Amino acid sequence: MTFNDDFFLSYLSAVPLPLALERLTECQIYRERTFRRPILDLGCGDGILVKNLFAEKIDAGLDPDPGELERARRLGVYKELIQCRADSIPKPDTSFNTVISNSVLEHIPSLEPVFREVYRVLAPGGRFYCTVPSNYFDDYTIVNQILKAFRLRGPAGRYKKFFNSFWKHYHYYPLDQWTGIACRCGFVLSEAFNFNPRRNCLLNDFLVPFSLPSFLIKKIFNKWVLWPSLRRRMLYPLYPVLKRLYLFEELGAQRGGLIFMSLEKAKQ
Repeated sequence: MTFNDDFFLSYLSAVPLPLALERLTECQIYRERTFRRPILDLGCGDGILVKNLFAEKIDAGLDPDPGELERARRLGVYKELIQCRADSIPKPDTSFNTVISNSVLEHIPSLEPVFREVYRVLAPGGRFYCTVPSNYFDDYTIVNQILKAFRLRGPAGRYKKFFNSFWKHYHYYPLDQWTGIACRCGFVLSEAFNFNPRRNCLLNDFLVPFSLPSFLIKKIFNKWVLWPSLRRRMLYPLYPVLKRLYLFEELGAQRGGLIFMSLEKAKQ
């Protein structure tokens, strides 16, 4: 697989700024891994991650939301799109050599059936790459940090519950708990680490309210940004600062808000 060289600016011009910033480091992580075909994007959504990450189509994208699949179809970055749940993939055993799932698993109530289904469709020696929130993710919000600073633990706890309910987060675990779930489902852990430090999470949280126009645009026009080229020019002066913040520094952050895992199906 070949990667897009210009994923950084492409992402910034295509989606709301906090979403783009959260994805930039993930793209950098994936660019340093090996993707063997056939490749499945589990929870592909609108396909923007694949469009900005890869320079060519990948084999399949899977999502339960028909609206998101229609947006992915318009981008034309998948050879096949599949509408189904992640725990019941309509493909034979050992169908894929690589599965990627980016910020998806935390939104699925029951995790183990999904891990077992991914294990089933992976060929021996295949890799499952995924990013998920750590136990610090819901702690690194501006409101929660203010409440904690004033030692308002009760309100802080209630706000975290609201935050996770609003974003439909069912899972946000420490690194060892995430890897333990994967290993119980048969995977061998190849690599795992935290990334996206506190400062980045707080910046993303601060920027979310400014993205409300983009959410309205997507509802009306089926895309986040009406004029990507104009947005690209507007954000270009911030490029050096954002690059310094979001690339090359977050990997291995001890208390990072996100986690990357590389899981392998053992060769038989």
